[in-house]
Amino acid sequence: MRLRSMLAGLVAAVALEASCAGAALAQSLKADEVLSSTSVQPISAPNPVAGADGRVHLAYELLVVNASRLFMTLDKVEAVDASGSSLWSLEGDALAAMIQTYSGGAQQLPPGGSAVVFMDVNFAADAALPKEVLARVTVSRKIAGADGKPAAFPAGEPVPETVTFTGAATGIGAGARVIEPPLRGKGWLAVNGCCDSLTSHRGGVMAVNGLLRVPERFAIDWIQMDTGDRVFDGDVSKLASYPYYGAEVHSVADGVVVNVYDEADEQTPGTIKGITTENIGGNMLAIDIGGGAYAFYAHMQRGSLKVKLGDKVKAGEVIGLLGNTGNTTGPHLHFHLMDGPSPLDANGLPFVLTRFSSPGVAEVTEDTFEKGSPVRIDASRLAGDHRDQLPLNNQVVDFGD
Repeated sequence: MRLRSMLAGLVAAVALEASCAGAALAQSLKADEVLSSTSVQPISAPNPVAGADGRVHLAYELLVVNASRLFMTLDKVEAVDASGSSLWSLEGDALAAMIQTYSGGAQQLPPGGSAVVFMDVNFAADAALPKEVLARVTVSRKIAGADGKPAAFPAGEPVPETVTFTGAATGIGAGARVIEPPLRGKGWLAVNGCCDSLTSHRGGVMAVNGLLRVPERFAIDWIQMDTGDRVFDGDVSKLASYPYYGAEVHSVADGVVVNVYDEADEQTPGTIKGITTENIGGNMLAIDIGGGAYAFYAHMQRGSLKVKLGDKVKAGEVIGLLGNTGNTTGPHLHFHLMDGPSPLDANGLPFVLTRFSSPGVAEVTEDTFEKGSPVRIDASRLAGDHRDQLPLNNQVVDFGD
């Protein structure tokens, strides 16, 4: 069988190497070494952030590559500490919901296929964080049948059908930056926020100059509800239907303007036209706030930017107006922190806001943005006053004046 010839050759080669190294090695693989058929590695080290749920989150990504001619299924992914104690795990439907595959099914990788697993390892607020986190991964093999589709893995092969291995060790980076709110007022929705759902931001993995980047890992699209808990009232395609269009945008910290774009016209809500890599963020600012962190503000109104390249800004200063430019279907402020001045060639960094309050979490549906239906707010989740925490996905946020 072709499978046996491939695997048997590999095992024989490893055994020969071991025997040549001396009699001290009695086997080709040590007890903690597994022929895994897949490689797993973190894209970047996680940075801890205190979420509005009272827990500390390590949001990061694992790149998984099927380095074989087999079909490989991801059965379970755990985060473990150096002693092997489980910190967090995903399997079944929960795992499928946090995987982004580039070919194949939700959890099954075809020969040569790859995927990203989005981790949200979280701890109690007073817990001591481990020095490093590893991934313990369980995978299952199937062979490619005569028709090229997955077929049962034969018995008696040099490796088992299902294996569990531990690797992908990563240290833990610096903690979140404390910043001031970028907006003022009540009823702001933290759309596409972190951390436990695969949103357009959380899943925004891209390759730049041969390196994988996740610039929007902690990004939030800020959209304001009116007093009737609607995000627009009237014709969905008219900017005048969005009362928060033109809201003042504030600098979240002292800093220096290092990147500017102010050439994008307003989009008609509901449509997107003329997008390039240059104008994808619409009219935008990137501000160096020190310590290797850059604040990014996107989709602002053309001609509304109050600062220019090289200007120094102060925390709280008005730097522009909320708009609907670039890659957007409706008015909002896209905001995130990143580790470089380029909105695409960077990794996202976590942040916490000095202060905000919340009535709860919005139950956002398609009707919220397409029909202007009132949003139902779940007051049992994340409600209350918050200090030095990150607003989480779909949380309703009141910043005050």
